[in-house]
Amino acid sequence: MVSKNAVRVTLLIAVVAFESSAPGVVTLAESFDKPVRETVVDLGPSPFLMPSDRPRIKLYCGYYVDFMVKELDDPGQKGTLWVTITPILNKQPPACRLTHGSNERFIAKGWDGFVGVKGSLLFLEAPDGENGGMPFRILDWKTGKEIFSDSVALPYYKLRGFDFIHTSSGELLLQYSRVVAGSCSIPKDGLACWNKLRQQFGLISATMPACRGYEEEMPVPAEEVQTPSAIMYSVEVNLSPRPSSHAIAGPLKCRPVE
Repeated sequence: MVSKNAVRVTLLIAVVAFESSAPGVVTLAESFDKPVRETVVDLGPSPFLMPSDRPRIKLYCGYYVDFMVKELDDPGQKGTLWVTITPILNKQPPACRLTHGSNERFIAKGWDGFVGVKGSLLFLEAPDGENGGMPFRILDWKTGKEIFSDSVALPYYKLRGFDFIHTSSGELLLQYSRVVAGSCSIPKDGLACWNKLRQQFGLISATMPACRGYEEEMPVPAEEVQTPSAIMYSVEVNLSPRPSSHAIAGPLKCRPVE
C-alpha cells in the first residue's frame, strides 16, 4: 500500500504544452486552482503515536473565492479524519478552527483526503494506493454530489498526473494515466490476454506492453505466472456537462495486480 501523501507530489503539475484529442484544440495544460490563502493549525501530538514522533495533528484550511476547504489529519490514524466545505458569504471568510459553523458541510469522513480544486470541482483521494494507482473521486462542491471516480498512476511510474484544459466551447477536459485491473495475465497468456484487455478498455490500436514486477513478486518463469495484469494508459475525461472518458495516445505500462 502507498500513503496518500506520496501521490500529491505529482498531482500539482507545472504548466506545459498540451494537445487535446478534441479537434483543433491546442493550448496549455492547467493545474489545480491555487487557493487565495492557506492556513495550517498545529493541534499537537497524536495520542496514537509515541511522544517523540514528529508528525502532529494538523488542521488545514484552504480559502478559495467562494468557499473554504477544511481538513483534519491525525498521523496516528489511517486516512483523513474529515473534510468539510464552508461557503464564503458576504466576502467574510470563516476562521480556521476545529469547531464547525452552521453552514459548514461534511463531504468526507474517515478515508478521503483533499487533493485540489478545479472550478466547482473538488478532488479527493483514497488513503492508500492499489495496483500502482491512487483511487480518487470528484465532487461538485456546491451539492456534495460525486460526479466521477477512477484511479491515477502513482508518481513512481513517471506517467501523466492530472492535466486540465478549457476548450473554446466551454468544456473542461481532464487527462491523466488511468490504472485498471485486468482479469487475465499478459505474461502467461500473451496476445490472447492483451486482445481481451484492449477491447475491454478501448485500446484498439495499442501495442501490447511489457509487464514488470512479476519476477520480483513470483520467482517463476513468466509463462507460468498466474497473477492478472494491471494496465496503465492515458485517458481524457470530458467533465462537463456530464463526465465521459476515452483512451488517448500515450505510454502503456503493465504490472501484476495486488
